[in-house]
Amino acid sequence: MTQAPIPVPAEGDRRLGTFPAWLVVVLIAAIGLNLRASLGSIPPLLTDMNEDLHLSNTAAGFLTSLAVVFMGISAPIGQRLGARLGAELATGLAMLLLAAAGLARLLPLGAGLLFVSVAVAGLAMGGASALMPSLVGHHLPHIRGLAMGIYSAGLAMGVAIAAGTVVPLEHLLGGWRPALASWGAIAAAAAAVWLLAVPRLRRSTAGRPVEALVVDHRMPWRSRTAWWVTLFTTNQMVVGFSGLAWVTPLYVSLGMTNQEAANRFVIFQVVQLATMLTLPPLTDYTRDRRPLLAFVLVSTSVGITMLLLDPVGLSVPAMLFFGAGVGGGSTLGLLLIVDSTRSQPDAARLGAMVFLVAFIAGAAGPVVLGLLRDLTGGFTAGYAVMLGLSVAMLALTVVYRPGRTIEDVAEPVPARVSAHR
Repeated sequence: MTQAPIPVPAEGDRRLGTFPAWLVVVLIAAIGLNLRASLGSIPPLLTDMNEDLHLSNTAAGFLTSLAVVFMGISAPIGQRLGARLGAELATGLAMLLLAAAGLARLLPLGAGLLFVSVAVAGLAMGGASALMPSLVGHHLPHIRGLAMGIYSAGLAMGVAIAAGTVVPLEHLLGGWRPALASWGAIAAAAAAVWLLAVPRLRRSTAGRPVEALVVDHRMPWRSRTAWWVTLFTTNQMVVGFSGLAWVTPLYVSLGMTNQEAANRFVIFQVVQLATMLTLPPLTDYTRDRRPLLAFVLVSTSVGITMLLLDPVGLSVPAMLFFGAGVGGGSTLGLLLIVDSTRSQPDAARLGAMVFLVAFIAGAAGPVVLGLLRDLTGGFTAGYAVMLGLSVAMLALTVVYRPGRTIEDVAEPVPARVSAHR
């Protein structure tokens, strides 16, 4: 067990020293805008990429899955790097790595380089994602819900903007390679701004009274509640990343142009943005998350059912319901981590476990859809599997009663002492 003192802001301190809270929110939103844009920019270009690189449908689905696997692998690494360097600096380094992965796609070195760049981008995205809850908790302790909602909305908005602009960028810049690489340049700019802010971010909380904790960094594998939280988030990842990877190719296969299919995908992402912004305030009025969990799972199930019944005629309502369920579920998954822990360090170790399992398992979704498409020649079988997962998860929402924490199973409790910086 690794032990390290973790500063916790004093309850009475409601200011961020010399760094305004609104500016921290803006910076975190900017990070969110970049963290999933790389995933959103690939699906609208899959047809052109397949023709150029001769990828099978299974291999194309593996592009998203590869990124998600490495996001899972790097989640615990990001947590440990943050403990050594500070979450602020570690986040900036992750953004630089994301920028390098994006810019590398300019090199015409075949499919191998593309897959390597996707894996490296996944490492960067997963590491930064694991650090974000601790950053929000440390720098914005009194508006955690709002800040997490804005951050989650930034994730969805980044994917939507990338999906909606990457085809015009392909035409403007003369190919899919520079279109993908453009998001590497944007990530580089965001990383530079963040790193310039790191010294002030650190000074803004340096003088406040703190309580020192001896922290257990082990992930809570023995906790039944931790596994229930992980199960919900994993289900959302499997279904959500499947939509992320294959909604656009679905509509291209049904006769839409790349831009028309990308527009449907933008609807899918924009409605996620709406639920990410509206659900967090609702959670302030009730401790019981089960009604909201049921709402997002029903919404996902309705959207996928529409895709199975009439994907073209019901394309807009299908994207609205599907997106509302995926977006709302991702935000509720973050809130379940907070609900199930009693301290920021516990939230960090639960988050590392959840992201490790959920990202890696979630990577199976796009691969399964791609494989089933290769085997059956269509998307019906793949989306039927996603519908089954959503309905099964809906039946399990009764277990998410208020008051469950990862301490429901006896684990060593970290010692607690008082201290000041």
